[in-house]
Amino acid sequence: MNCLNNLVRTPIPGDVFMMSLSLYFQMGKNDYYEALFRPDEDFMFKQMALEESYAFYKCFFIDHKILESRMRTLQLDSTVPKNKSEQLYKNIIKIFQTIHQSASDDFHLNTTEIYDLAKLLFYDFYPSEKISYKKIERHKHSLISSEVVSKREHLEELINKLEEIKKLKLNESVFLYISFMVDFINMDIFKFEETHVLGILIFYLMIMQEGVIALNYVSFFQKLYLNIKEFNVVLDKSKFGWSEGYSEMMPLCRFILKNLNELYQSLFEKARDYEYESNLEISKSDYIENTIDKLAEVFSKDDIRLKHPLISDSTINRTLKRLQQENKIRPLGKGRSAKWIKLYKKEKKSKIQEQLNFDLGD
Repeated sequence: MNCLNNLVRTPIPGDVFMMSLSLYFQMGKNDYYEALFRPDEDFMFKQMALEESYAFYKCFFIDHKILESRMRTLQLDSTVPKNKSEQLYKNIIKIFQTIHQSASDDFHLNTTEIYDLAKLLFYDFYPSEKISYKKIERHKHSLISSEVVSKREHLEELINKLEEIKKLKLNESVFLYISFMVDFINMDIFKFEETHVLGILIFYLMIMQEGVIALNYVSFFQKLYLNIKEFNVVLDKSKFGWSEGYSEMMPLCRFILKNLNELYQSLFEKARDYEYESNLEISKSDYIENTIDKLAEVFSKDDIRLKHPLISDSTINRTLKRLQQENKIRPLGKGRSAKWIKLYKKEKKSKIQEQLNFDLGD
């Protein structure tokens, strides 16, 4: 617990302090965002769970390859995994579906819930004996007398230290949880190798409960995946000097705070678009039809979703079916990845020069 123990002696640079202020300023709009999105909250949480699951797997388990089409299929509750990689992905989906539901229970930071989270993550991926705490030999009063103790005790000490610091209310929460995450990763508590994966997942849960609600509406791990090389570099830097109590924390803090601020900026833009669409006088179906009219001659449902991420699949499907019945479009193939083709030609607007080119005769 070197990072938590050294918080008093850790100076906070001015730019990190300003990024923290910016984050809390944006968090001041939380009530507005929650009230705005409440009518479609369940749908949005369901979509976010799938987006986070996909990006989380890409971030940390990319070596366990699954075809893109198969990953989409595995998102269906009825799909049964065929191998360990697919089982791992289904476990991740289950975790994020539990996190992203309006009536979800809070995650309590204790050794039991952390252990349960590890078991859920690696269920049927690792044997049960590997999903356990490491044990160390500790000498009592002589070189001969010793006892074997579980690293679970070290984790309990780390959690207790965090709770003590939180009660003092002298440290900024995100920085405090980053310090906890770095300590958790470097203490090498579990037998499996992916302790850093569990650490970042715990951090994700803690800051969400601390009030960073942007994680409910904008994908944290998708942004992490886009910057995964930089994340791995700053995470490695935080390990240097950790055992001596001189962990290089600030690059990791800058990276995380920058990403959280950008997530809130994306949330602001999402809220702006959502509010605009909600105030439209035309129906959502007409709005989709207008979008289709502007797409290429051959298009897919994914093209529509990119333009309207908050409109449900059922509304998109109803619109496509109506346009098919009106003989305006027809499907090319079958299945989730099928494309559609327009059966009408978009009227070409005359150029200004052509409109002014009158034939006045001789």
